[in-house]
Amino acid sequence: MKRLLRTISMMAAVLALLWGAGNLLLEVQLPTAPEGRGAFPDPMDPEMNLSDVFLALPAANGSEQSRVALLDDNATAWLTRWRLLAEARQSIDVSYFILKQDVFGAALLGHLIKKAREGVRIRVLLDAMGTEMSRDRRGNGYLGVLVRTPGVQVRVYRPLKYRYLDAFLTLNPAAVIASDHDKILVVDGRRALTGGRNISREYFSPPADDPTAFHDTDVLLAGRQIAAAMTTAFEAQFTSGEAKPMQSGALHLDGSEDDLLEAYQLMDEWLRGLGLPDRTADIEQTWAHQLQGMPGLHGILDSESPGYESTRVRLLNSRTRLINPNDAITRSLIRLIRSAREEIFIQSPYLVLLKDAAELLEEAAERGVRITILTNGPAARDRAIGQAFFFDQWPRLLQRIPSLQLYVGGDRHNLHSKIAVVDRRVSLVGTYNFDPLSMLVNSELVIVADSEALAERVLEKPERLMAAGPPRTYRYLLAPAGDQTDAPAMIEFGPTDHWQAKQWPAVAAYQYWLIKPLRVLDTPLL
Repeated sequence: MKRLLRTISMMAAVLALLWGAGNLLLEVQLPTAPEGRGAFPDPMDPEMNLSDVFLALPAANGSEQSRVALLDDNATAWLTRWRLLAEARQSIDVSYFILKQDVFGAALLGHLIKKAREGVRIRVLLDAMGTEMSRDRRGNGYLGVLVRTPGVQVRVYRPLKYRYLDAFLTLNPAAVIASDHDKILVVDGRRALTGGRNISREYFSPPADDPTAFHDTDVLLAGRQIAAAMTTAFEAQFTSGEAKPMQSGALHLDGSEDDLLEAYQLMDEWLRGLGLPDRTADIEQTWAHQLQGMPGLHGILDSESPGYESTRVRLLNSRTRLINPNDAITRSLIRLIRSAREEIFIQSPYLVLLKDAAELLEEAAERGVRITILTNGPAARDRAIGQAFFFDQWPRLLQRIPSLQLYVGGDRHNLHSKIAVVDRRVSLVGTYNFDPLSMLVNSELVIVADSEALAERVLEKPERLMAAGPPRTYRYLLAPAGDQTDAPAMIEFGPTDHWQAKQWPAVAAYQYWLIKPLRVLDTPLL
């Protein structure tokens, strides 16, 4: 027993020594948590109108006149990326949170290898937490091929071993999950693309072909100034100390360049409307089978390009808050919400509001502003922990914000768009979810455009979804409160009216084991 106690004491002493020594060398320091309303600092005059607020956004991160094309169709979003890569002549910068090894991920890598052979300079940044390709033997090999390609630089944002070390040294679990959630594609310093889509099948399959395909929104941007702002955002992460060069030797796996070029060729032929050749390799058959399941992509290469709107644009960039606590997106959202006078629309796949965020919407409602939110319902089966928090919050949101209309998706199509529109004039499209991960932890990007025409275009698809009604979408409602304004919210229609908890037991588990204890601790969640 004494020997065991001595061993435990020695281990504790060694850990304490390592922790102390590590902190002396630690480059990453977590920002201190702000208190109260300081969580959302806003030094601007709350009486500023919408036009003044837009003009006060950082002008260096945008352009007085850019061309913006909305990509709210999956097939068009993939085709636009394919064309951008094909037309690249000098440089390609790519940053994604998720890159899977399905036919889309493999074809993208094959396309990059082809462009590198043509002399195009290529830089790729992938997040260690989100990149699922790196967790598989074959996928690791594919990344190794890319690393070994001349003219290509590949870096990984916050490799997992550094995350766990940072969490140990800072005693903060946020160090494990803090990620680069940006989605960036910049070509030749002239055109750029960002939005909600990662690189995998669910983001680009036509919904008519795939019952689990996502609905998402990107924007294509044309103009040197806005492209330069996107490049600056890319380089801020790519050249940071948190982005580590990927070494092919460290992967310990050999991949086939031919496999990736074959994926590129199959994808290109399918988009051109050609038939798929009869091949025998297993991986080729897998990719061909995936493409055959998406007839909506067949032959679309000759389709017309999406129409542009010419408008003023700003780029809001919030780097990973683990590294840089300056949060331009949240700060700007506060200003835009406070400037709203008529209407606010928000679509977010995950809706978990902090108390301060709910208070901002409540203040807007008190000014007579109509508020509409569209988010995922339980049928989408994405991120059970987020749904558990949403189920807990939504009745109190409706009770506190009388002008709020709350809609949820009713089928398996994940509503993955991250968009907002203020007074049907200023629209926001980007990577930022209305949840604590985006508000407090991850790196995010948002494009803000001042155009009534573009705002109407952004609203067109979500308004069509909400108007479709059940079973496509549902509106959650509370029963009339009458004179008992302080009475607990009584639900007229909610999740249990179109979904049974036993269909997704993880939600109930999170509600019992996580949300109830957080309530007792009086956390800053609503």
